[in-house]
Amino acid sequence: MFRSLDFRNTHVALLIALILFLTKSVHGQVTNATGLATIIHTGPGPITGACGIEYGPDDLVAGVPTSVFNSGEVCSKTVAVTVQGKTSQFQVVDSCASCNILDINLAPAAFTQFLPVADGILMEVSWVFVD
Repeated sequence: MFRSLDFRNTHVALLIALILFLTKSVHGQVTNATGLATIIHTGPGPITGACGIEYGPDDLVAGVPTSVFNSGEVCSKTVAVTVQGKTSQFQVVDSCASCNILDINLAPAAFTQFLPVADGILMEVSWVFVD
């Protein structure tokens, strides 16, 4: 007897392979894809990020996707974020649960390295770990 091919399993396998490839690309610092940068809403005072580091709106810090955060393995590492040819570096102090694999979350001061906070979201952002 010959069973018919179940394409649902094939789609799931392809999706998992793509996610693993993108995760390796970000960890390996080899990616040509772009994501979004959003603002970490810190409020007027400092907050404690997932790394256990306190930071506020005036700090040049970032939060990476939880899929990249890897239980804090990337805490205090530096990321280089590039938007429209301009690159700035920020310390990782937090994770971003709502970020997709290529997105990054920036404190207000970090965000304003590229655009005013009022703009809210940066499109076509790329980032890599530099240390």
